[in-house]
Amino acid sequence: MIKQMNKKGFTLIELLVVIAIIGILSGTVIVSMSGAQGSAKDARIQSGMSQLRSVAEIYLLKNNTYGDGSTNFTTADDGLALKTDINANSTGTMTVNLSDSAYCMSAPLNGDGFLCMDSKGKVGSVACDSATACPD
Repeated sequence: MIKQMNKKGFTLIELLVVIAIIGILSGTVIVSMSGAQGSAKDARIQSGMSQLRSVAEIYLLKNNTYGDGSTNFTTADDGLALKTDINANSTGTMTVNLSDSAYCMSAPLNGDGFLCMDSKGKVGSVACDSATACPD
């Protein structure tokens, strides 16, 4: 008489199938999340530039100018911290063109294009040129 054995546990094939399914699922999650990091950095750049616009207006109220070549709203405490953070999250370096009464700042985004803001309230997607206004 042959004894019947109770099988408890999984076979090697069953374990390999489960591991393969888990690998496929984790791979798709990683691929779908790869674009989220760039989008988050772009959002942080946009937020930092909006805050830097406020710093510029406060600097103007205190000093009756946005600054000169060496001292301006981006070299003040809050402005310097924001500019450093923007540069850390950007694919390039933020540029600021300014005069006594106007400024234009732009930073490259991690996706395509730039974010440009000027003292007149204009927001654009092209880098600032030598003027103190976002190009059209």
